Amino acid sequence: MSTFSRTLLLGSILAALTGFAHAGKSDARGPLSCASGQPQTSGTATRHDSEREDDGLRIAGLTDDGRLVCFSERKPGKLRVVASVNGLQVDTRLVGIDYRVQDGKLYGVGDAGGVYAIDADTAVATFVNRLSVALDGSRFGVDFNPAADRLRIVSNTGQNLRHNLAGSTLADGALNYTATATPGPAALGVSAAAYTNNDLSPATPATTGTTLFVLDATLDQIALQSPPNVGTLVATGKLTLDASALSGFDIYSTVRDNVTVRNRALATLVDADGTVGLHHIDVLTGKASPRGKLPAGTVLIDIAVPLYQD
Repeated sequence: MSTFSRTLLLGSILAALTGFAHAGKSDARGPLSCASGQPQTSGTATRHDSEREDDGLRIAGLTDDGRLVCFSERKPGKLRVVASVNGLQVDTRLVGIDYRVQDGKLYGVGDAGGVYAIDADTAVATFVNRLSVALDGSRFGVDFNPAADRLRIVSNTGQNLRHNLAGSTLADGALNYTATATPGPAALGVSAAAYTNNDLSPATPATTGTTLFVLDATLDQIALQSPPNVGTLVATGKLTLDASALSGFDIYSTVRDNVTVRNRALATLVDADGTVGLHHIDVLTGKASPRGKLPAGTVLIDIAVPLYQD
């Protein structure tokens, strides 16, 4: 299992990044559930189901035909279909999902801009509010900033939105690469996004801030988005596999006493044989380490890892 804990020195705009590692235990009981767990203290790390601890993290997935699925990190081939997402208003489908650290719930964004809380065990969507800026693109990255409690939405047209669950949406600077990072300044392939350090710790020098990474499916590239509100991308790791526009990407944080002690990046990518597999991702180098194959014919447009699993 590979680990990394190198500090990113990409200028004063970069928040502190906690080291990544590649290990995990699940806490599901009975039928595989993708509901979040409970925060743990440094001395009380518990799991709800020791029989499943070797299966690794539980992961929620959103399929291209609108189904919510749940699978484990080490056995992605044993995928459980929860149900087709239902309860959408005006929207015809969800374009992305993520867990919000402030309440542990799963949320989704619809193709017409609706924001929903989703029951991870039933796939029932409850309308929260609607984006006040129209979505622009065909593929989207959706992830909560755990420090600011804002929903970040990026797209393959360079759109870069910041949404407050109270109802307001800001259109931030369009996604763009620094001149030395990649040929051409435009960023027209971003299809997934994930923040590090999914905890409730205040961003002080004694603790950790949060850093936003995106997956560019056109360039098969992981990039740092910093500052997130400006949209500047700095390439960090060239992926060793094909991302495709239908790749899922998320970062799981191991948290103790409200502080992240480890981050793990996961992605669903197209393997050399054309099948889709789950991989650990080193966001600094782009190295993809396989964890297993998804069932044949499964197409995921996003993944989200439930909180507080270890």
